[in-house]
Amino acid sequence: MYDSKARRILLALKKRGFGEGKWNGIGGRVEEGETVEDAAVREAQEEARVEVSPDTLVRRGSIRFSFENRPELDRDVHIFFTEEWKGEPIETGEMRPRWHDAARLPYEEMWIADKDWLPKMLAGKVIAGRVRLSGSGDRILDMEIKDSV
Repeated sequence: MYDSKARRILLALKKRGFGEGKWNGIGGRVEEGETVEDAAVREAQEEARVEVSPDTLVRRGSIRFSFENRPELDRDVHIFFTEEWKGEPIETGEMRPRWHDAARLPYEEMWIADKDWLPKMLAGKVIAGRVRLSGSGDRILDMEIKDSV
């Protein structure tokens, strides 16, 4: 969720599981029978208790994340922005959402590669890429991020 007028973005602190302790966008796995848009809408409700309509989602990119010697962690991430939602984000058992100034994001508390691609999206670019991380996710082994058409 992005508020372009106030230049702020909603990030949520992951409280448990994969990515615990990191600030992240709202999102998660696509369930059987869902589109990536359906999953984005469902995850917004589950993780922040806000209602998002799929027709307000704007695709901003996709990135393939892989982890050295940990293929079970590999994932294709589809990134959407929306500037329309109903409700105020609230903390859930999994996530603690908080608005952040887009110019001062807590990159030191986010996934290590986020600082390399998120600013491009905030500048209005649509991206595509791949990121290969160490098994623990604390080092970038290889990365390619391109502007997409």
